[in-house]
Amino acid sequence: MRLIIDTERQVCCPLCEEPGETAYEDLRDQLFGAPGVWAFKRCSACGALWLDPRPTQATIGEAYQTYYTHGNRGVAGAIAAAVIRRVARERAAQLHGFGRSTPILAWACALAARFYPGLADHADALVSHLQASEIAQNAHVLDVGCGDGNGIAFLNSLGLHASGVEIDPRAVKAARTRGLDVIQGDIGSAGIADNSFDVVTSGHVLEHVHDARDFLVECRRVLKPGGALVAMTPNARSELLGRHGRNWRGLEPPRHLLLFNADNLAQLALEVGFREIRVKRTAHLASFMHIASTSIAADGRRLGRWAALRLWLKSKVIEARMTREVLHGQSEGAELALIARK
Repeated sequence: MRLIIDTERQVCCPLCEEPGETAYEDLRDQLFGAPGVWAFKRCSACGALWLDPRPTQATIGEAYQTYYTHGNRGVAGAIAAAVIRRVARERAAQLHGFGRSTPILAWACALAARFYPGLADHADALVSHLQASEIAQNAHVLDVGCGDGNGIAFLNSLGLHASGVEIDPRAVKAARTRGLDVIQGDIGSAGIADNSFDVVTSGHVLEHVHDARDFLVECRRVLKPGGALVAMTPNARSELLGRHGRNWRGLEPPRHLLLFNADNLAQLALEVGFREIRVKRTAHLASFMHIASTSIAADGRRLGRWAALRLWLKSKVIEARMTREVLHGQSEGAELALIARK
């Protein structure tokens, strides 16, 4: 068993090659127990956050030994996930044009979203922010970093033809057991032909790769002309980073190598040849990020039953407020969704 992770220096910003200053140091992996002490720099020009030093490509797998790409959510989690999927399917029909809307369900979903504004962000993330009018009928979708396939199973249920690519062999096995089409590997080495897919989706993969530019180049390569990319990633300008600082869940050393803001993410997409680029800010994951960040700050100490309940309620209030403020351009939200065309 390895005791250390080999590292390499990333002295300048990976996006614009400008120097930066140390923003957070003496960080440890309090989530999954990877060894090492880590630091993030902030670019003085574009505002990116990056890990320096960072794990080498040869040894970064050590940081994922206990990482989840699949797993049992428990009964409560499974029920909540089923409710969100039902809402997402209805919103996909009502607002995004996938299938037919059911009037009584449309009313129930609208009511639920009124009392819990963050529900709409969760639902739109499940459908990968896609609009049926913007993609080909019966579109072929590739989900990069698909885990155990929950996302591609949901997209298939909308009438799309979704498949995935995933590095983790355990997650690939779990997905294939469900009859899903998943290739083991990464998008660059999995042998995927040029111009193969109408849509490429990627949920929280971009921040994990050693070369974000090359990753986007590969995503563009496998898209058909006119095809769409949807890539989601944490927002380095999130107010939750300001609130939690070094304990922000979005830092996640040493697996998160580079964190974007809306401006530098759009610029990178432009540089690799995408067009019709927009970066959508959302409050999706704000509740989860607040709870996780608070727990990291607690450093393993039990929050207690009632303290945990108060934390959960506070997180929902924060997410609801952020959702409203994002809609009015008053908040950076928690997550970025890059939507662009080849």
